[in-house]
Amino acid sequence: MYIVYNLAMATGTPPPRSRRPAPNAVRSDPKAALDLFPSLAKHQTLEELAYRDIRRAIVEGRIAPGARVVANTIATAAGISRIPVMQALRRLERDGFVKINPHKDVIVSSLSPAEFRERFLLMAALEGLCVREGAARVTGELLSRLRALQKELGAARAARDAARAVAADSEFHRLLWETAALPHVSRILQNTWDRGEYYRVIMHARRGGFAAESLIEHEQILKALEGGDAAGAARAIEQHRMRAMERLAETT
Repeated sequence: MYIVYNLAMATGTPPPRSRRPAPNAVRSDPKAALDLFPSLAKHQTLEELAYRDIRRAIVEGRIAPGARVVANTIATAAGISRIPVMQALRRLERDGFVKINPHKDVIVSSLSPAEFRERFLLMAALEGLCVREGAARVTGELLSRLRALQKELGAARAARDAARAVAADSEFHRLLWETAALPHVSRILQNTWDRGEYYRVIMHARRGGFAAESLIEHEQILKALEGGDAAGAARAIEQHRMRAMERLAETT
Protein backbone atom coordinates (compact mmCIF):
# COMPACT_ATOMS: atom_id res chain seq x y z
CA MET A 1 0.00 0.00 0.00
CA TYR A 2 2.82 2.41 0.84
CA ILE A 3 4.52 1.85 -2.52
CA VAL A 4 1.30 2.22 -4.50
CA TYR A 5 0.31 5.39 -2.63
CA ASN A 6 3.59 7.15 -3.31
CA LEU A 7 3.55 6.14 -6.95
CA ALA A 8 0.15 7.83 -7.27
CA MET A 9 1.41 11.00 -5.56
CA ALA A 10 4.38 11.15 -7.95
CA THR A 11 2.31 10.80 -11.15
CA GLY A 12 -0.81 12.62 -10.02
CA THR A 13 -2.92 9.73 -11.29
CA PRO A 14 -4.52 7.35 -8.79
CA PRO A 15 -4.01 3.66 -9.60
CA PRO A 16 -6.96 1.59 -10.77
CA ARG A 17 -8.80 0.02 -7.88
CA SER A 18 -8.55 -3.44 -9.43
CA ARG A 19 -4.75 -3.35 -9.20
CA ARG A 20 -4.60 -2.31 -5.57
CA PRO A 21 -3.37 -5.18 -3.33
CA ALA A 22 -5.58 -6.46 -0.56
CA PRO A 23 -4.78 -4.85 2.84
CA ASN A 24 -3.65 -8.17 4.29
CA ALA A 25 -1.73 -9.37 1.21
CA VAL A 26 1.69 -9.20 2.85
CA ARG A 27 0.47 -10.72 6.09
CA SER A 28 -1.05 -13.71 4.33
CA ASP A 29 1.67 -14.24 1.72
CA PRO A 30 5.18 -14.86 3.13
CA LYS A 31 6.63 -14.84 -0.41
CA ALA A 32 5.26 -11.34 -0.99
CA ALA A 33 6.74 -10.17 2.29
CA LEU A 34 10.12 -11.67 1.42
CA ASP A 35 10.07 -9.95 -1.99
CA LEU A 36 9.31 -6.61 -0.37
CA PHE A 37 11.76 -6.88 2.51
CA PRO A 38 14.65 -9.18 1.48
CA SER A 39 17.22 -7.54 3.77
CA LEU A 40 15.01 -7.98 6.83
CA ALA A 41 14.82 -11.74 6.22
CA LYS A 42 18.61 -11.97 6.46
CA HIS A 43 19.12 -9.46 9.27
CA GLN A 44 20.38 -10.60 12.64
CA THR A 45 20.71 -8.24 15.56
CA LEU A 46 23.86 -7.94 17.66
CA GLU A 47 21.84 -9.41 20.52
CA GLU A 48 21.00 -12.50 18.45
CA LEU A 49 24.60 -12.96 17.35
CA ALA A 50 25.88 -12.55 20.92
CA TYR A 51 23.24 -14.99 22.18
CA ARG A 52 24.23 -17.64 19.64
CA ASP A 53 27.97 -17.28 20.26
CA ILE A 54 27.78 -17.32 24.06
CA ARG A 55 25.31 -20.20 24.05
CA ARG A 56 27.55 -22.20 21.70
CA ALA A 57 30.56 -21.58 23.95
CA ILE A 58 28.60 -22.88 26.97
CA VAL A 59 27.19 -25.90 25.12
CA GLU A 60 30.64 -26.87 23.81
CA GLY A 61 32.14 -26.58 27.28
CA ARG A 62 34.47 -23.68 26.43
CA ILE A 63 32.77 -21.81 29.28
CA ALA A 64 32.33 -24.37 32.06
CA PRO A 65 29.53 -24.51 34.66
CA GLY A 66 30.31 -22.15 37.53
CA ALA A 67 32.49 -19.89 35.38
CA ARG A 68 31.92 -16.12 35.43
CA VAL A 69 30.89 -14.41 32.21
CA VAL A 70 31.99 -10.76 32.02
CA ALA A 71 29.78 -8.77 29.65
CA ASN A 72 32.28 -5.90 29.30
CA THR A 73 35.05 -8.30 28.28
CA ILE A 74 32.86 -9.92 25.61
CA ALA A 75 31.67 -6.54 24.32
CA THR A 76 35.21 -5.17 24.09
CA ALA A 77 36.51 -8.28 22.33
CA ALA A 78 33.65 -8.14 19.82
CA GLY A 79 33.89 -4.39 19.31
CA ILE A 80 30.28 -3.75 20.31
CA SER A 81 28.51 -2.06 23.21
CA ARG A 82 27.65 -3.84 26.44
CA ILE A 83 23.89 -3.51 25.86
CA PRO A 84 23.34 -6.31 23.29
CA VAL A 85 25.63 -8.60 25.30
CA MET A 86 23.55 -8.08 28.45
CA GLN A 87 20.34 -8.58 26.45
CA ALA A 88 21.75 -11.87 25.18
CA LEU A 89 22.73 -12.92 28.70
CA ARG A 90 19.21 -12.19 29.97
CA ARG A 91 17.84 -14.47 27.24
CA LEU A 92 20.31 -17.14 28.28
CA GLU A 93 19.15 -16.76 31.87
CA ARG A 94 15.54 -17.32 30.79
CA ASP A 95 16.71 -20.45 28.96
CA GLY A 96 18.51 -21.66 32.09
CA PHE A 97 22.09 -21.42 30.81
CA VAL A 98 23.29 -18.65 33.16
CA LYS A 99 22.32 -16.96 36.40
CA ILE A 100 22.52 -13.19 36.89
CA ASN A 101 22.83 -12.12 40.52
CA PRO A 102 21.68 -8.73 41.92
CA HIS A 103 25.17 -7.27 41.40
CA LYS A 104 24.95 -8.19 37.68
CA ASP A 105 27.57 -10.93 37.94
CA VAL A 106 26.79 -13.63 35.38
CA ILE A 107 27.58 -17.25 36.25
CA VAL A 108 27.18 -20.27 33.96
CA SER A 109 24.56 -22.48 35.58
CA SER A 110 25.46 -25.79 37.19
CA LEU A 111 22.90 -28.56 37.49
CA SER A 112 22.12 -30.13 40.85
CA PRO A 113 21.29 -33.86 41.10
CA ALA A 114 17.60 -32.94 41.45
CA GLU A 115 17.73 -30.78 38.31
CA PHE A 116 19.49 -33.54 36.39
CA ARG A 117 16.82 -36.03 37.40
CA GLU A 118 13.99 -33.70 36.43
CA ARG A 119 15.51 -33.01 33.03
CA PHE A 120 16.07 -36.67 32.27
CA LEU A 121 12.51 -37.50 33.29
CA LEU A 122 11.28 -34.76 30.97
CA MET A 123 13.41 -35.99 28.09
CA ALA A 124 12.37 -39.62 28.60
CA ALA A 125 8.69 -38.65 28.46
CA LEU A 126 9.01 -36.32 25.46
CA GLU A 127 11.31 -38.57 23.43
CA GLY A 128 8.92 -41.47 23.96
CA LEU A 129 6.08 -39.21 22.81
CA CYS A 130 8.03 -38.26 19.67
CA VAL A 131 8.68 -41.89 18.73
CA ARG A 132 5.01 -42.82 19.19
CA GLU A 133 3.75 -39.73 17.36
CA GLY A 134 6.19 -40.13 14.49
CA ALA A 135 5.65 -43.87 13.95
CA ALA A 136 3.78 -43.36 10.68
CA ARG A 137 6.60 -41.17 9.33
CA VAL A 138 9.42 -43.67 9.84
CA THR A 139 10.74 -44.25 6.32
CA GLY A 140 13.50 -46.36 4.89
CA GLU A 141 15.50 -43.19 4.34
CA LEU A 142 15.20 -42.24 8.01
CA LEU A 143 16.27 -45.71 9.13
CA SER A 144 19.27 -45.54 6.79
CA ARG A 145 20.31 -42.21 8.29
CA LEU A 146 19.95 -43.55 11.81
CA ARG A 147 22.01 -46.63 10.86
CA ALA A 148 24.73 -44.40 9.42
CA LEU A 149 24.84 -42.39 12.64
CA GLN A 150 25.04 -45.59 14.69
CA LYS A 151 28.03 -46.60 12.57
CA GLU A 152 29.57 -43.15 13.10
CA LEU A 153 29.12 -43.55 16.86
CA GLY A 154 30.99 -46.83 16.76
CA ALA A 155 33.81 -45.25 14.76
CA ALA A 156 34.01 -42.30 17.16
CA ARG A 157 34.22 -44.66 20.11
CA ALA A 158 36.99 -46.62 18.40
CA ALA A 159 38.88 -43.34 17.91
CA ARG A 160 38.11 -42.30 21.52
CA ASP A 161 36.73 -39.04 20.12
CA ALA A 162 34.03 -37.97 22.58
CA ALA A 163 33.21 -34.68 20.85
CA ARG A 164 32.65 -36.47 17.52
CA ALA A 165 30.52 -39.11 19.23
CA VAL A 166 28.36 -36.56 21.05
CA ALA A 167 27.73 -34.71 17.77
CA ALA A 168 26.54 -37.94 16.11
CA ASP A 169 24.47 -38.83 19.17
CA SER A 170 22.79 -35.42 19.05
CA GLU A 171 21.90 -35.91 15.38
CA PHE A 172 20.56 -39.42 16.06
CA HIS A 173 18.13 -38.13 18.67
CA ARG A 174 17.23 -34.95 16.77
CA LEU A 175 16.08 -37.04 13.79
CA LEU A 176 13.73 -38.95 16.07
CA TRP A 177 12.32 -35.74 17.53
CA GLU A 178 11.73 -34.17 14.12
CA THR A 179 9.91 -37.24 12.83
CA ALA A 180 7.09 -36.45 15.25
CA ALA A 181 6.45 -33.06 13.58
CA LEU A 182 5.91 -31.43 16.99
CA PRO A 183 8.02 -28.25 16.76
CA HIS A 184 7.30 -27.01 20.30
CA VAL A 185 8.28 -30.36 21.77
CA SER A 186 11.43 -30.41 19.65
CA ARG A 187 12.43 -26.97 20.94
CA ILE A 188 11.98 -28.06 24.56
CA LEU A 189 14.03 -31.18 23.91
CA GLN A 190 16.79 -29.26 22.12
CA ASN A 191 17.09 -26.70 24.91
CA THR A 192 17.16 -29.42 27.57
CA TRP A 193 19.67 -31.44 25.54
CA ASP A 194 21.98 -28.46 25.09
CA ARG A 195 22.06 -27.76 28.82
CA GLY A 196 23.61 -31.19 29.39
CA GLU A 197 26.10 -31.31 26.51
CA TYR A 198 29.11 -30.31 28.63
CA TYR A 199 28.39 -33.14 31.06
CA ARG A 200 27.76 -35.69 28.29
CA VAL A 201 31.12 -35.02 26.66
CA ILE A 202 32.87 -35.60 30.00
CA MET A 203 30.88 -38.77 30.71
CA HIS A 204 31.50 -40.29 27.27
CA ALA A 205 35.19 -39.32 27.34
CA ARG A 206 35.57 -41.20 30.62
CA ARG A 207 33.84 -44.22 29.09
CA GLY A 208 36.15 -44.71 26.15
CA GLY A 209 34.92 -41.95 23.84
CA PHE A 210 31.29 -43.09 23.91
CA ALA A 211 29.55 -45.30 26.43
CA ALA A 212 29.32 -48.88 25.14
CA GLU A 213 25.96 -49.19 26.92
CA SER A 214 24.59 -46.29 24.88
CA LEU A 215 25.51 -48.06 21.64
CA ILE A 216 23.65 -51.17 22.79
CA GLU A 217 20.61 -49.10 23.75
CA HIS A 218 20.62 -47.30 20.39
CA GLU A 219 20.66 -50.69 18.71
CA GLN A 220 17.54 -51.70 20.65
CA ILE A 221 15.78 -48.52 19.52
CA LEU A 222 16.79 -49.12 15.91
CA LYS A 223 15.73 -52.77 15.83
CA ALA A 224 12.31 -51.86 17.21
CA LEU A 225 11.88 -49.14 14.58
CA GLU A 226 13.05 -51.44 11.79
CA GLY A 227 10.52 -54.02 12.98
CA GLY A 228 7.69 -51.48 12.94
CA ASP A 229 7.32 -51.69 16.72
CA ALA A 230 6.74 -48.06 17.71
CA ALA A 231 5.67 -48.96 21.25
CA GLY A 232 8.82 -51.03 21.71
CA ALA A 233 10.99 -48.23 20.32
CA ALA A 234 9.37 -45.73 22.69
CA ARG A 235 10.04 -48.01 25.67
CA ALA A 236 13.61 -48.50 24.50
CA ILE A 237 14.27 -44.77 24.23
CA GLU A 238 12.72 -44.10 27.64
CA GLN A 239 14.93 -46.77 29.21
CA HIS A 240 17.94 -45.40 27.32
CA ARG A 241 17.34 -41.94 28.74
CA MET A 242 16.99 -43.13 32.34
CA ARG A 243 20.06 -45.36 32.12
CA ALA A 244 21.98 -42.43 30.66
CA MET A 245 21.00 -40.45 33.74
CA GLU A 246 22.50 -43.16 35.94
CA ARG A 247 25.71 -43.26 33.91
CA LEU A 248 26.06 -39.51 34.11
CA ALA A 249 25.64 -39.59 37.88
CA GLU A 250 28.30 -42.30 38.16
CA THR A 251 30.97 -40.69 35.98
CA THR A 252 30.75 -36.88 36.37
